[in-house]
Amino acid sequence: MLDLRKCAKAAIAEEFAGAELGDARRTRRLQRIAERAMDAPGVGFPRMVENDSELEGVYRFFGSDSIEPEDILGPHVEATFERLRQVDGPTLVVHDTTDLRFGGQYVREGLGPTNGKQQGFLLHLALAVMPGEERLALGTCGMLRVCRTENKRTRTKSWYEMSKDPNRESLRWGKLVEEVEQRKEGADCIHLMDREADNFDLFARLQRLGARFVIRSCHDRALTTGDRLLARLEKLKAKTYRHIEVSERLDDGRGTNNRRRHPERSARTARVAIAGCQVTLRRSISAHVPEAELTLNVVRVWETSPAPGEPAVSWILYTTESIETSEQLLAIVDYYRSRWVIEEFFKALKTGCSIEKRQLESYHALSLALAVFLPVAWRLLLARSISRKIPDAPATTVASKVQLQLLRHKLKLRVSPKTAEEAALAMAKLGGHLKRNGPPGWLTLGRGLEALVLMEAGWKAAMDTKRSDQS
Repeated sequence: MLDLRKCAKAAIAEEFAGAELGDARRTRRLQRIAERAMDAPGVGFPRMVENDSELEGVYRFFGSDSIEPEDILGPHVEATFERLRQVDGPTLVVHDTTDLRFGGQYVREGLGPTNGKQQGFLLHLALAVMPGEERLALGTCGMLRVCRTENKRTRTKSWYEMSKDPNRESLRWGKLVEEVEQRKEGADCIHLMDREADNFDLFARLQRLGARFVIRSCHDRALTTGDRLLARLEKLKAKTYRHIEVSERLDDGRGTNNRRRHPERSARTARVAIAGCQVTLRRSISAHVPEAELTLNVVRVWETSPAPGEPAVSWILYTTESIETSEQLLAIVDYYRSRWVIEEFFKALKTGCSIEKRQLESYHALSLALAVFLPVAWRLLLARSISRKIPDAPATTVASKVQLQLLRHKLKLRVSPKTAEEAALAMAKLGGHLKRNGPPGWLTLGRGLEALVLMEAGWKAAMDTKRSDQS
């Protein structure tokens, strides 16, 4: 039976145990770095380790040209697929891309421009998620990295030239799907993707692979019947309804196009109507595949009566899943709702693990660090998800026994936290979280964990001194 409730620190070293790095000592070094990162994921390397010798070992490891990121991440990916095989039924594999931006006054070797003014690269990731309301992440199924040679906002190539580029960025979606399909033997996967994956070539590739998917539409595509997709879908009558939670979305300095596509909104519960039909898409002019048409199922999700001043929920989902019954339509909508887990994963990586603040001098070194912190971010996300979705899980899911005792002492609790929820809230309180502010975020959890690790280090030093005095 699949068990994800193992203590995070005890489990993280197992994710790297099979790493083939050419020397067993390097594998042990990798596991040690991962354990240190799990202890204090948001701090810099000098504060993460115990002494200068260990710090030198960390920098020497990340400076090695003979280690590749895939060598480090490989055992975790294999462990993820093994977890997938233990799930009874389909598992969701969520794909998405995020910018990793690194500041500093100097140019770091190998990095390219991002959409902002900083240097960095794109991380394209596949994250396995269990279906259901808990939406527990099972780990990463693979990653691709893309370094741009010019800023997307100031490109000199025309749209036509970019569409003919054999190394165009849009190919990353199909490449990672193919990697997952090749490695998934014995697992049943449904690929989830957002609007950027609305691509005729990708649909054709998925169909040739026999892959299952749910992908949100971005374009009003032409149909072989002569009409267009939106016009066809607007004629559908609702077959069923669902209440869904809509998260808050703030302006927070986003660009004009981004604000237009994703306007500000308040958190609320929305009642959406759901309907579906089958359509045959006509080949787009930018397509590279030989298929002249593709037949897909489409699900329309729309809010009939949005709250005053709020943008209405409106999704169009392409899928290979059956759409004959209300239960099947609801399942597809619930699958797509799980896509937001990867957004939380990126927050865990950037805010919880501070990956963009790592002071490493090259693209290669940063990629090695990324491969270490991806499993750490997964364990952070899993621990927080369990504390929220399975609050009665053992407290040792998110903290060690010593840390639980220290929380009791520091916060003057009557007893040590017993459950994952109690442990997470206590840790967040240590980081400055106020209960009236709702569930703790990554910053307060990270600060709390950092403080707790320092307390634990002091406790260990005191115990070592006591034992030394007694000898």
